[in-house]
Amino acid sequence: MSTVIAIKDKNKVWMGCDSFATTDNGERRPIGNEKVFRNAKYLIGFIGSVRSGQLLDPHYFKPPVNVLDFTTKVIVLFKTFGALVTTDTQVLQQESNMVIATKGGNLWEILTDFQLNPIPEYTSIGSGSLFAFGSLYTSQGTGMSPADRIMKALEAAAYFDVSTGPPFKVHSI
Repeated sequence: MSTVIAIKDKNKVWMGCDSFATTDNGERRPIGNEKVFRNAKYLIGFIGSVRSGQLLDPHYFKPPVNVLDFTTKVIVLFKTFGALVTTDTQVLQQESNMVIATKGGNLWEILTDFQLNPIPEYTSIGSGSLFAFGSLYTSQGTGMSPADRIMKALEAAAYFDVSTGPPFKVHSI
C-alpha cells in the first residue's frame, strides 16, 4: 500500500503522497505512474491497486462533470477493464481507495465499497493513514503551511509504516 493525504485550506486543496508500491508479500516495487495526478477538473489520489490508479488516467477515464456521478463512472471503468471484484454475495469491491478534489476547496474520499464521503477538513488513506492522521491532528493551529503539514504527516507515516516511503510529493488544486 502507501499513503495519500489531503488538506482543505481556504479555497484550495493540498494533496500529497509517498512513492512506494508493495506487493502482497511486502516486496517494494517501482511504479511509473503517479499516485496523485490531475484528470480534467479533478486532482485524484489513490492507494492500493496500481492498475486501478492507471485506469484513472485521462487516457482511460473521462471524469463526470458532477462529482456525485464519479463513483458510477469508476464502477463502469473498473468493470470494463477487470479491476473490480464481485464477492460471493455480489458485493462490488475494488482494491483501491481514492481522494478527489476540485477547485474551490472541495474534497471527497471514495473507499473500497464506493461510498463517496465529503471531507470537511483533512483525510488520509492507505497503510500509513493512522500515523498521518495523528500528525495532521497535532499540527492543527500551528501556523504550518498545508504542504509542510502533509510532508510531516508523510514522514510520520514512513517512520512507522514499512509500505510508505520517499520521495514525497505534494500537489494542489
